[in-house]
Amino acid sequence: MRWTIQLKMVALFALISFIGFSAMLIISYRVTEQNMYRIIHDDMVDVKSNLDIAVNQYFLLRQKRINSASLASERLGLAKEIGSSIGGSVMIFRPDAKPFSVGDDMQQAGGAPDLLAAARQEIAYTTKLNNKTATASLAFPIMSNEVTIGILRYQRDYSELYQRNLQLQETLKLFAIIIFIFIFIASVLISNKITNPVRQLTRRSAEVAQGKLDARIEIATRDEIGELAASFSVMVNRIKEQIDVIQQERDEVKQVQARSKTFFDNVTHELKTPLTTIVGYAQILKDNGFTDKAYFDKGLDYIINESGRLNRMVVDILDYSVVSASNYAYRFATVDITTLIRESCEDMRIKAEKYNITIHSELEEHLLAHGDREKLKEVFLNVIDNSIKYGHVNSIISVGAKRRQAMIQMSVRDRGDGLSEEALRQVFEPFYRAGGPVSRERGSAGLGLSIVRTILQDHGGSIDMSSKLHEGTEVTIYLPEAERTI
Repeated sequence: MRWTIQLKMVALFALISFIGFSAMLIISYRVTEQNMYRIIHDDMVDVKSNLDIAVNQYFLLRQKRINSASLASERLGLAKEIGSSIGGSVMIFRPDAKPFSVGDDMQQAGGAPDLLAAARQEIAYTTKLNNKTATASLAFPIMSNEVTIGILRYQRDYSELYQRNLQLQETLKLFAIIIFIFIFIASVLISNKITNPVRQLTRRSAEVAQGKLDARIEIATRDEIGELAASFSVMVNRIKEQIDVIQQERDEVKQVQARSKTFFDNVTHELKTPLTTIVGYAQILKDNGFTDKAYFDKGLDYIINESGRLNRMVVDILDYSVVSASNYAYRFATVDITTLIRESCEDMRIKAEKYNITIHSELEEHLLAHGDREKLKEVFLNVIDNSIKYGHVNSIISVGAKRRQAMIQMSVRDRGDGLSEEALRQVFEPFYRAGGPVSRERGSAGLGLSIVRTILQDHGGSIDMSSKLHEGTEVTIYLPEAERTI
């Protein structure tokens, strides 16, 4: 059998109570018994004095001298009269502790210790306790002229006193049993109340060990057990939080690994395509030589164009790698966004004119932001360049900038084919191209918007894109406005 804390507490309480009550009953019995013996002793002393007086008065009233003959002749009357007056049984014996007559039924007490002591001229009494009866016998010699002429033996029943003492003992015993039962029940209830939180903690610990971290402990006590339960709950919550963090980090690592693989696959594919074209035309030119000048020029144009596209891809990949690095150091300063957007529109105007696209800008003046001027310009150029790539020929690109609460809002809207909802969800992913062959033809590697989003996030800003099919796309950029100094 396993000794639980509750069982140990109940057993300890029961043992202590049993020992305590047993000691109390034993001591009370001893004290009561000693009190009874003391009462009998004091009573025997008083009886001895009264018996001496009664014997002398008996013979004095009858005008007889106390001697062996008178004692023998008056023994029955003496015993009867003294016994009735004092209360008790009185017997007269010869000096040798033997009865005067064999026919004296009341004097069959030969061999009693007190009687033998009186035969030796001693005063003695004995007390006998038997079941619920108690008797005391007093014997002493009757002297005449310093000569023992007989022995008087007095017997008294103390059963009533003894029974009262026994009744007191029984009452104490019953009271002790009731108190013991009460203490036992109370110890069971108290120990259960004390150990129940411990059992809850034990069960919850086992559940936590099995990985069940949602287990709750409902303990409202304000003692050490309650503090332990509160600490246990805090510990479980901390463990749960740490596990959630670990799982989240694991998921993020998986996502990073998946993105890294996708990035590597895309880089490999994007680099392989222009390299294949370059190697193919170079091999053809090597084999054919200069026999066909038109084809030779066409091959050189392809090699030059694909080399340029390859170079742009490599530059985009390097830019993406740089801005994605957590330790990239931006050169932050106060930047006039209005001026920077105007410069970007002017820089892209020549490219837009190739497709007969007009860039129209409406900019609020003195828009200031805290950031890296070159990186922010790269953002604006990239967004406007995308609008030129995907806008219709002979269309207008609208560029706007204004102050909105504590943010600077820039918008670039083109009139093109627009994007689907699926494309909008993936447009900021590396190497994603919504336009397929068109974007490839115009030299897109699909990294521009990823670079733009990373730069804006590092500046505390954001980018959003909305689009309608066959109507066009609008890109909105948000940057925190710099505090103005007076």
